[in-house]
Amino acid sequence: MLKQFLAQRRTALRAARRHRIAMDAARAAILHGPDEPTPGDVANFAYGSTGVTLTDDEARAALAAELARYGRRLPDGI
Repeated sequence: MLKQFLAQRRTALRAARRHRIAMDAARAAILHGPDEPTPGDVANFAYGSTGVTLTDDEARAALAAELARYGRRLPDGI
């Protein structure tokens, strides 16, 4: 029972860390990257700052969420 709880807790902590890294990288891509950042830019910022490799879906979701904070949308086709 305790082992199962600890395993679930570790999984949740890893997911939260990946989410924080993705969101921080998306913010950096918007503020310090090109005028129209792409999910690739987000993945590059994440890998460059932490060494974590984000999937394209993770990078796209983080970029879309961060752009929404600034009242912008992800361009079509990205």
